Amino acid sequence: MMISASAQRALVWWALAFTSLYGIALFFLMHMVPPPPPGWPADQVAAFYTTNANSIKLGTAIAAWTSGFMVPLAVVIAVQLARRERGVPIWAITELVGGIMMSIFLVLPPDFWGAAAFHPDRIADATAVMNDLANLTLVTTDQYYMFQLVPIIVVALSNPSREDSAFPRWFGYYTLFTGLIFEVGPLGFLFSTGPFAWNGLIVFWFPLTFFGIWIAVMSWLLLRAVRIQQAA
Repeated sequence: MMISASAQRALVWWALAFTSLYGIALFFLMHMVPPPPPGWPADQVAAFYTTNANSIKLGTAIAAWTSGFMVPLAVVIAVQLARRERGVPIWAITELVGGIMMSIFLVLPPDFWGAAAFHPDRIADATAVMNDLANLTLVTTDQYYMFQLVPIIVVALSNPSREDSAFPRWFGYYTLFTGLIFEVGPLGFLFSTGPFAWNGLIVFWFPLTFFGIWIAVMSWLLLRAVRIQQAA
């Protein structure tokens, strides 16, 4: 079956555009990079959402359009994984399902932030609970991430490198490292200060940084592979 090169490119650029808009909303509108510290009392959390209510709601609206950005990227990754497999492309199928499912936990946090800002006149404790739910959902819910990353690791490390492959061996090792960084996330449930808090170096900044790099490099490798395959 022939897969359109132009369609694959369109999906990758679609993912990159939506990733960029999602990041802009998180940084500049919702003010969640980094999120409010876990140690803030309820009144301070409520004041944050009251002060930034309009900006957070606008950011949530943008995220509502763009937060599923991993879906088109996962489709192209699956297509490229299937090229490296024989028979039923089980790793490609696993990656596609994992990529779609992990999108849920990129979609939900902005909805929760928006809900927290929607009624700034509610009691502070209710806003604080919604804030907790949003931030913990963002950094601790890595249940499906590995189902997307492990297939890439397996294919990259078990196949000889080829110029037309989107999964060179070095990228397999980088994906393994990124996956291990994600696995630290659930420690955010156990700490309210320090590097393992939801705004800390290891639980927040490391995953954000390495995942952002992973998306950029994965997209470049996909576009490069599609270009070489089309030329051949």
